Amino acid sequence: MTGSPPPADLFLGERFAAHLGVAGDWLHGVHREDHLRIGVTRLSGRHALEERLAPTVAEDAFSLVHLLRGLDLHERWCGGRRVFGGAYAADTVSVLDLREPVQCRLRGEVDAVQYYVPRAALDAFARDNDAGPVDTLAWCRQTPDPIVASLSRILLAAPAAGPANGVFVEQICLGLLAHFAGTYGRMRPGTPCIGGLAAWQERRAREIMQARFATRLTITDIARECGLTASHFARAFRRSTGQPPHRTLTEIRIERAKALLRDEALSLSDIALACGFNDQSYFTRIFTRAVGSSPGQWRRAHRG
Repeated sequence: MTGSPPPADLFLGERFAAHLGVAGDWLHGVHREDHLRIGVTRLSGRHALEERLAPTVAEDAFSLVHLLRGLDLHERWCGGRRVFGGAYAADTVSVLDLREPVQCRLRGEVDAVQYYVPRAALDAFARDNDAGPVDTLAWCRQTPDPIVASLSRILLAAPAAGPANGVFVEQICLGLLAHFAGTYGRMRPGTPCIGGLAAWQERRAREIMQARFATRLTITDIARECGLTASHFARAFRRSTGQPPHRTLTEIRIERAKALLRDEALSLSDIALACGFNDQSYFTRIFTRAVGSSPGQWRRAHRG
């Protein structure tokens, strides 16, 4: 998981925003073995140009744009032929196969989230789930997608949580990838994981969480140590423990925070950093939700 700028040679982030003529704010990216699996960019700005935009860049990838608010006009041309035109409602999704350059014309206030998905990422996801490759992605442009709408808003809130929340954010992004592959690409997974983790795998996963709870630990990192793919590991971990990996990691961080709160020489911000939260306000929210009282209240109640 990364909040750093996306690869400059891919049609996402500021590069995609500049193509549209709006502002672009890179939010998240999930990588596997140094290859981008899904990239997330916030798009915003007023678009009033009447001429068509330049043709899109040809890449073996998909650009899926979730409109947080409606758009007055969106027209598209492919091979010189007008494919469609009209208004887009809020929470609809525009899917663009970047293999074939197209031209668009936009009018209205742009407030959206772009999901950039390389075709190789879809192929890898299909292999992880013992399914055939996804040929294309398609969605009815007039139909809102409540799943994408919900997950987009979670991701928009996630940056304030800091990098310590990387495991949770990674799971949301991988969930979107699964949704795109299954719902938009009609991917049909093979036999689901029946068993849980082997004893050594669960033990190793917990050891890694205990040792690296203050770092940018991701599901992929833990799964690799257990010899599994991220999706297989997440399913097996939940089957073995009854909860997802990110919740177990959060519990470890909370317990460490309780131990440090007994030392009154440490500030709450110091404890947040030492426990991997990297943001005191986020630490306070998560601690309060888990324990039922704020870190300051808990410290006062457990003095001496």
